[in-house]
Amino acid sequence: MKMQRSLIIVSGILFLSSVVLAQFSPLPAPKEVTELIQETGRAFVPERRLQVFNVKAEMQNDTLVVQGETTVPAARDSLLSRLARLRIEPNRIQIVALPLASLGEKTRGVITVSTAPLRSGADVDFEQINQGILGEPVTILRHAGMFWYIQLSDGYVGYMMNSSITVMDKQQFAAWQARPKVIFMDNFGQVYSKKKTDSYPVCDLTEGLVLAREKKEGKWWRVSLPDGRSGYVLKNQVRLLEEHLAQPKPNPEQLVHTARCFTGHPYLWGGLTTKGFDCSGFTKAIYRHYGITLPRDANMQVLAGEPVAMDSSYSQLQPGDLLFFGRSLQRITHVGMYIGGKKFIHSDGWVHINSFDPADAEFSAYRVKGLQAVRRIL
Repeated sequence: MKMQRSLIIVSGILFLSSVVLAQFSPLPAPKEVTELIQETGRAFVPERRLQVFNVKAEMQNDTLVVQGETTVPAARDSLLSRLARLRIEPNRIQIVALPLASLGEKTRGVITVSTAPLRSGADVDFEQINQGILGEPVTILRHAGMFWYIQLSDGYVGYMMNSSITVMDKQQFAAWQARPKVIFMDNFGQVYSKKKTDSYPVCDLTEGLVLAREKKEGKWWRVSLPDGRSGYVLKNQVRLLEEHLAQPKPNPEQLVHTARCFTGHPYLWGGLTTKGFDCSGFTKAIYRHYGITLPRDANMQVLAGEPVAMDSSYSQLQPGDLLFFGRSLQRITHVGMYIGGKKFIHSDGWVHINSFDPADAEFSAYRVKGLQAVRRIL
């Protein structure tokens, strides 16, 4: 008898639990609405690394709710129009436009540390998906605790720590952008607190970082950072930014020399400085050294430049050409740069040279098999 009562009580508890879950747990949204959201995302935001379209539909207490955010106003407008045709009440739809209106004028910023990880989520536990560098402008999308949700100058969207960015309004940002700049050209260095190389540092520097220049003082430039810190950098380590951007296109020998100056630097997923490169960060840095901007990732870079015919002789290739590897042309996963003599340099574990020639000690049968395309940038 006691056992029967226990079973009845347990059954009752399970029944009540299922009722509570049914009332408060989101249920799957109607398939038609979910498919509509997915179609809109594919049409307006085909590349999710470079734009935001995070929208979902779910049932809450028997009520369909559609909510999310996007950086593409046309996607939001199109979805709202199509949802209206399904007779979904406007008060059940909340799709906010980014940057958030609550940010007011403070939707721009400049990175103020040498290298700043861009992460896939708002915590240090999330992976680094890209990297921002000192002096790089960003767009602020919304606040996320200790992080900002931002868009880098290369279009990449992700989360960056608040302390890595100086947030500005439009007027402050325009004033910063208008200031004359220098670009750091050495692999490593620092801004010194005094005009002495044994003085304490203000911050560290890596190749490609941009600083505001103030005035020459002997063998030094007095420079400042976006957050107001200032100090000194050696003149022979920097170049006027306007001269850097206006320089003639490099020849193949120059590209090879720059690439080889990065030899031995470690591989870092999402890295694009001399502190650590991923494969496309490495090729991007080579061309950045000459004022040329490449897309961020290997499967983006393969769409740049002009195709180069390739065969087993590799005779059509010239130094500076980018080599793309993967399972197919549609599945590019790696990039390197040809340096001549059937050799190429790439970041794979570290920056080093491999060869397509079986007679070479540096031969890589794996890379021979995976070569899918060659592109000439210049």
